[in-house]
Amino acid sequence: MTRQRIIAIGDIHGCAHALDTVIEAIRPTRDDLIIVLGDFIDQGFESRLVVESLIALRERCEFVSLLGNHEEMLLAARSSEPALRYWENCGGARTLSSYRFGGSLEDIPFEHWDFIAECRDWYETDEHLFTHANFDPELPLAKLPDHTLRWELLDPEVVRCHNSGKTAVVGHTEQSDGEVLDLGCVKCIDTACWRYGWLTALDVVSGRTWQASRFGQLREPDEAPVGPTGPLRSVA
Repeated sequence: MTRQRIIAIGDIHGCAHALDTVIEAIRPTRDDLIIVLGDFIDQGFESRLVVESLIALRERCEFVSLLGNHEEMLLAARSSEPALRYWENCGGARTLSSYRFGGSLEDIPFEHWDFIAECRDWYETDEHLFTHANFDPELPLAKLPDHTLRWELLDPEVVRCHNSGKTAVVGHTEQSDGEVLDLGCVKCIDTACWRYGWLTALDVVSGRTWQASRFGQLREPDEAPVGPTGPLRSVA
C-alpha cells in the first residue's frame, strides 16, 4: 500500500474545536495515515467530543492512536480510588464533566473505553518512529519502559538521534511558544493547545503543518503565536 501522507497529531487535551478544525483542513483520505500521539483527553473541556471525533476519523483514513500518560491515568482510575483522585486532579475532572456535569467513570460509554484501551504504546514506519513522550536512542521501541514512552520529558540539550536512523516524532513536552520543536532527527509537536497555543498536525514526509487554537481558529503559516511564550513546561 502506497500512502499519500503520514500525518502526526500532537496532544489534543480535550480541545474538540481545534481537532475538528485541523481535520477539516487536512481533508483526510483513505490513502492517508494519521497518528494521534496520545493525551487526547483531560485539561480541556471537550474530551467526550474529542473521542467521538477520533472514533469517526477511523472511518476516513488509516488511523493509529497512541496511549499518553493521561489515558494511562484514566485506565488506572478504574481499579483504584487513589488513582482516580490523582487523575481527577490532573485534568480528569474536566473529562468526566464533558460526559455529564459532576459525572463519574460510569458515564463514559463502553465504546470510548474500548477505543482508549486499544491505543498503542508506540508506532513506527520505514523512516519515522512515534511515541507519546520520549525514547531511548539505543533501544528498539518494543524494549522501552512505559515511563519513557508516556512520562519522560524531552530535554533538547541532550537529545540524540535514534540508532535506527529514523526521525522521532513525539508530544508530551509542551512547547509554550506554540511552535514545533524541530531538532532535526527529533520533532516535538505538543504545542500547548489547551492553554493558549495550538494543536499541531505534521505531515512527517513533506514537513507541512496545520495548526488550530482551542477556539477553532486555523493558524496561517506566517501568523504569530498566540498567548505568552516561555520555556518548556512539565505537564503531567
